[in-house]
Amino acid sequence: MSIIHSYHKYSKPKISVEDVYEKSDVTFDSVIITFSHRIITALIEEDLIELIDEDRIKSISCPYPVYRFKGTNIGLFKTTVGAPIASGLMEEVCYVYSCSKVVLFGSCGALDKSLAAKSLVIPTAAYRDEGVSYHYLEPNDYIDIANHQKVREIFQELNVNYAVGKTWTTDAFYRETEEEIALRKKEGCIVVEMEIAACQAVALTAGIEFFAFLYTADNLDASSWDEGLRDHMLSKDARLQILSIAFEVAMRI
Repeated sequence: MSIIHSYHKYSKPKISVEDVYEKSDVTFDSVIITFSHRIITALIEEDLIELIDEDRIKSISCPYPVYRFKGTNIGLFKTTVGAPIASGLMEEVCYVYSCSKVVLFGSCGALDKSLAAKSLVIPTAAYRDEGVSYHYLEPNDYIDIANHQKVREIFQELNVNYAVGKTWTTDAFYRETEEEIALRKKEGCIVVEMEIAACQAVALTAGIEFFAFLYTADNLDASSWDEGLRDHMLSKDARLQILSIAFEVAMRI
């Protein structure tokens, strides 16, 4: 049986998030997911967030501290890179803190050289080149990103420049081959990342409203890999500027 036949709609899972976690007395209206420890550090330095739980959400590898933006009811946590952990933590945090709205933002690789470094991209659909989504939805090459139009409306209200297009979600960043890049580009993918398809699939199953945008870092639309402007190369102000857009989305959804 292929992985694309892993979805069993009417079969009950042996382990559910309710079996692992108890609800918190703290609730969030919405929660932001970031991948950058530098963003968390910058927010702490600027005294913009407060720690809610240091180790309520955790795995055998490490705890995942949960924060709240001061003066708001918006939560924040940092996930590590990859579809299984990002989508799993999203479901756990939303359950524990009784939250049904998530804003995820992170870096991506450009598949279109016209996208400058740090360009903002709103994904409209994601190519399912990962394993998680096939356990949550019927098999299909792409999954639509449900709330991309709402994110576009908010960006327009904020007068933020952005691009729209499909994204390629892959588990294997060292196997982004020239042939696959050409195929994904032909289908309309303009960026590549590792989580969007999985998070959207889990969100649909868990009753979570999922909102996402990306910012370009490296560039794969070149004769050789262009490292571009990856996270460790961004200034503190640049990181906080991108975070502020995620915050505005979280406030308006």
